[in-house]
Amino acid sequence: MMSKFWSAALTVATLFNASLVQSASASLFNNTEVQQDRFVAIASPFGVERRRYSLLLVEQVANTRPCWRESGSSPIRVDPLLLDFDFTGVCKRGTDGNGYSIRIDDEDFGGRYLLSIVRDGDDLLLVGSSIREPNTPPVIIGRTNGIADGHLKINLNPGWRFSKRTYQGQVLDHVYFTGSSAAIAQPLPSAPSARPVPSQPLPPAPSARPVASPPAVPLPTAPALSLPAPDREIIFTRPEPQTQPSPQQPSPPDGRTVPVF
Repeated sequence: MMSKFWSAALTVATLFNASLVQSASASLFNNTEVQQDRFVAIASPFGVERRRYSLLLVEQVANTRPCWRESGSSPIRVDPLLLDFDFTGVCKRGTDGNGYSIRIDDEDFGGRYLLSIVRDGDDLLLVGSSIREPNTPPVIIGRTNGIADGHLKINLNPGWRFSKRTYQGQVLDHVYFTGSSAAIAQPLPSAPSARPVPSQPLPPAPSARPVASPPAVPLPTAPALSLPAPDREIIFTRPEPQTQPSPQQPSPPDGRTVPVF
């Protein structure tokens, strides 16, 4: 019983402290207005096929050298020039939640909303999604107005602007995407509904016309072959061996017979 009591008390205390931190975060930081053309939000491609995008925020601090170059329209391509020189003191960049966050109606939503870039058809949207309440509708902050290769500029929607975080009157490097509650009541645009195509009857199949069979052509008869008369068959037989007559014994001249032994 005691362990369950202290567990429940600890849970309540944790939630209470979390609410205090959230309220303190909302009241701890203020913001100040900035010159809008000194900032650019960029959809930066990454990955093997370069079809995924992350948010890159660049600030022009000094006028020594430009920090980016723009070209084209709908979408506007951005060439970040930060790799061409040492931009210390000239440019600042933000690549994650440490460099930028959302501020709505003078309230800091940095710990409650995650900024990401979502593809919607032929457009890229800068969207803020609630971390703690997934069912909360996302906030649309800006869009690229088209898709092309390379880095693309994110144009902020009406009601949104850049501002900077301040603490006790001191301006910090953290940049806010600042809007009002009226600006966040925009659902994600849905894909255009497909218009039904009226069904059309298929054209009737052409009537089958009888195809006249070609006249029968008699096959050519083979010419009669005149074979020569067969030759007379000649059979060769082996001659039988002839017996030689035994030589006769000469008779003695006096007519006497010679005895045979």
